[in-house]
Amino acid sequence: RMLSQMWNKPMVGVNHCVAHIEMGRCVTGAANPTVLYVSGGNTQVISYSLNKYRIFGETIDVAIGNCLDRFARIIELSNDPAPGYNIEQCAKKGKKFIPLPYVVKGMDCSFSGITTQLDKNACKWLEEGYTKEDLCYSLQVELTSTLVVFWVFRPLLAVS
Repeated sequence: RMLSQMWNKPMVGVNHCVAHIEMGRCVTGAANPTVLYVSGGNTQVISYSLNKYRIFGETIDVAIGNCLDRFARIIELSNDPAPGYNIEQCAKKGKKFIPLPYVVKGMDCSFSGITTQLDKNACKWLEEGYTKEDLCYSLQVELTSTLVVFWVFRPLLAVS
Protein backbone atom coordinates (compact mmCIF):
# COMPACT_ATOMS: atom_id res chain seq x y z
CA ARG A 1 0.00 0.00 0.00
CA MET A 2 2.85 2.32 0.81
CA LEU A 3 4.46 1.78 -2.62
CA SER A 4 1.11 2.45 -4.27
CA GLN A 5 0.89 5.77 -2.50
CA MET A 6 4.55 6.67 -3.02
CA TRP A 7 4.44 6.04 -6.76
CA ASN A 8 0.85 7.23 -7.19
CA LYS A 9 -0.15 3.89 -8.72
CA PRO A 10 -3.40 2.02 -8.16
CA MET A 11 -3.36 -0.98 -5.88
CA VAL A 12 -4.73 -4.09 -7.57
CA GLY A 13 -5.99 -7.08 -5.63
CA VAL A 14 -4.50 -10.38 -6.83
CA ASN A 15 -5.48 -13.91 -5.84
CA HIS A 16 -2.22 -15.52 -4.73
CA CYS A 17 -3.09 -18.98 -6.05
CA VAL A 18 -4.28 -17.67 -9.42
CA ALA A 19 -1.08 -15.62 -9.71
CA HIS A 20 0.98 -18.82 -9.35
CA ILE A 21 -1.14 -20.55 -11.98
CA GLU A 22 -0.97 -17.66 -14.44
CA MET A 23 2.81 -17.34 -14.02
CA GLY A 24 3.14 -21.08 -14.66
CA ARG A 25 0.98 -20.80 -17.77
CA CYS A 26 3.08 -17.90 -19.07
CA VAL A 27 6.37 -19.70 -18.47
CA THR A 28 5.25 -23.02 -20.00
CA GLY A 29 2.85 -21.82 -22.66
CA ALA A 30 0.19 -24.22 -21.33
CA ALA A 31 -3.21 -23.21 -22.72
CA ASN A 32 -5.68 -24.85 -20.36
CA PRO A 33 -3.84 -27.18 -17.98
CA THR A 34 -5.09 -29.10 -15.02
CA VAL A 35 -3.05 -27.64 -12.16
CA LEU A 36 -1.51 -29.34 -9.16
CA TYR A 37 -1.09 -26.43 -6.73
CA VAL A 38 1.19 -27.31 -3.84
CA SER A 39 2.19 -24.65 -1.34
CA GLY A 40 2.61 -24.29 2.41
CA GLY A 41 -1.09 -24.22 3.17
CA ASN A 42 -2.61 -25.67 -0.01
CA THR A 43 -2.55 -28.89 -1.99
CA GLN A 44 -5.19 -28.67 -4.69
CA VAL A 45 -6.11 -29.98 -8.14
CA ILE A 46 -7.47 -27.00 -10.07
CA SER A 47 -8.75 -26.50 -13.59
CA TYR A 48 -10.36 -23.69 -15.55
CA SER A 49 -14.02 -24.39 -16.25
CA LEU A 50 -16.98 -22.16 -17.11
CA ASN A 51 -14.87 -18.97 -16.94
CA LYS A 52 -13.54 -19.70 -13.43
CA TYR A 53 -10.77 -21.64 -11.79
CA ARG A 54 -12.39 -24.54 -9.98
CA ILE A 55 -11.00 -26.84 -7.31
CA PHE A 56 -11.62 -30.47 -8.22
CA GLY A 57 -9.69 -32.02 -5.35
CA GLU A 58 -7.69 -30.93 -2.32
CA THR A 59 -6.32 -31.98 1.02
CA ILE A 60 -9.04 -32.47 3.57
CA ASP A 61 -6.71 -31.64 6.46
CA VAL A 62 -2.93 -31.01 6.40
CA ALA A 63 -1.34 -29.56 3.24
CA ILE A 64 1.92 -31.05 1.98
CA GLY A 65 3.88 -27.88 2.78
CA ASN A 66 2.67 -27.97 6.38
CA CYS A 67 3.51 -31.68 6.60
CA LEU A 68 7.07 -31.03 5.36
CA ASP A 69 7.57 -28.07 7.71
CA ARG A 70 6.34 -30.06 10.71
CA PHE A 71 8.50 -33.06 9.83
CA ALA A 72 11.62 -30.90 9.42
CA ARG A 73 11.06 -29.51 12.93
CA ILE A 74 10.55 -33.02 14.35
CA ILE A 75 13.89 -34.29 13.03
CA GLU A 76 15.60 -30.92 13.50
CA LEU A 77 16.39 -30.17 9.87
CA SER A 78 17.34 -26.60 9.01
CA ASN A 79 14.91 -24.16 7.42
CA ASP A 80 17.77 -22.78 5.33
CA PRO A 81 17.17 -22.58 2.41
CA ALA A 82 13.82 -24.41 2.85
CA PRO A 83 12.57 -27.47 4.77
CA GLY A 84 11.28 -29.18 1.61
CA TYR A 85 14.63 -28.76 -0.14
CA ASN A 86 16.54 -30.11 2.86
CA ILE A 87 14.19 -33.10 3.12
CA GLU A 88 14.73 -33.81 -0.58
CA GLN A 89 18.53 -33.71 -0.18
CA CYS A 90 18.37 -36.08 2.82
CA ALA A 91 15.97 -38.40 0.99
CA LYS A 92 18.56 -38.96 -1.76
CA LYS A 93 20.73 -40.75 0.84
CA GLY A 94 17.93 -42.81 2.40
CA LYS A 95 18.09 -46.59 2.04
CA LYS A 96 15.32 -48.06 4.21
CA PHE A 97 11.63 -47.47 3.53
CA ILE A 98 9.05 -47.08 6.30
CA PRO A 99 5.40 -47.25 5.12
CA LEU A 100 3.42 -44.19 6.21
CA PRO A 101 -0.38 -43.87 6.14
CA TYR A 102 -2.10 -41.60 3.65
CA VAL A 103 -5.59 -41.53 2.21
CA VAL A 104 -6.91 -40.66 -1.24
CA LYS A 105 -10.69 -40.35 -1.48
CA GLY A 106 -11.75 -39.59 -5.02
CA MET A 107 -9.93 -36.36 -5.81
CA ASP A 108 -9.28 -35.47 -2.16
CA CYS A 109 -6.37 -36.63 -0.03
CA SER A 110 -5.35 -36.61 3.62
CA PHE A 111 -1.88 -36.15 5.08
CA SER A 112 -2.77 -35.93 8.78
CA GLY A 113 -2.02 -39.65 9.21
CA ILE A 114 1.52 -39.20 7.90
CA THR A 115 2.07 -36.16 10.12
CA THR A 116 0.73 -37.92 13.21
CA GLN A 117 2.72 -41.10 12.51
CA LEU A 118 5.94 -39.13 12.12
CA ASP A 119 5.22 -37.05 15.20
CA LYS A 120 4.64 -40.16 17.34
CA ASN A 121 7.36 -42.43 15.94
CA ALA A 122 10.29 -40.46 14.50
CA CYS A 123 12.38 -40.56 17.69
CA LYS A 124 11.63 -44.27 18.19
CA TRP A 125 12.60 -45.10 14.60
CA LEU A 126 15.85 -43.18 14.95
CA GLU A 127 16.64 -45.14 18.13
CA GLU A 128 15.87 -48.40 16.27
CA GLY A 129 18.56 -47.69 13.68
CA TYR A 130 16.73 -45.82 10.97
CA THR A 131 18.46 -42.63 9.87
CA LYS A 132 17.06 -39.16 9.25
CA GLU A 133 17.76 -39.88 5.60
CA ASP A 134 15.57 -43.03 5.75
CA LEU A 135 12.72 -41.04 7.29
CA CYS A 136 13.06 -38.30 4.64
CA TYR A 137 13.13 -40.92 1.90
CA SER A 138 10.00 -42.61 3.25
CA LEU A 139 8.13 -39.32 3.56
CA GLN A 140 9.11 -38.21 0.06
CA VAL A 141 8.04 -41.54 -1.48
CA GLU A 142 4.64 -41.50 0.25
CA LEU A 143 3.87 -37.86 -0.56
CA THR A 144 4.96 -38.31 -4.17
CA SER A 145 2.86 -41.49 -4.46
CA THR A 146 -0.18 -39.54 -3.33
CA LEU A 147 0.41 -36.77 -5.86
CA VAL A 148 1.07 -39.21 -8.71
CA VAL A 149 -2.63 -40.12 -8.51
CA PHE A 150 -3.31 -36.70 -10.03
CA TRP A 151 -0.91 -37.18 -12.99
CA VAL A 152 -3.50 -39.15 -14.96
CA PHE A 153 -4.89 -35.91 -16.40
CA ARG A 154 -4.14 -34.22 -19.68
CA PRO A 155 -1.23 -31.75 -19.41
CA LEU A 156 -0.65 -31.06 -15.74
CA LEU A 157 0.99 -27.87 -14.55
CA ALA A 158 2.58 -28.17 -11.10
CA VAL A 159 2.96 -24.82 -9.31
CA SER A 160 4.19 -23.92 -5.86
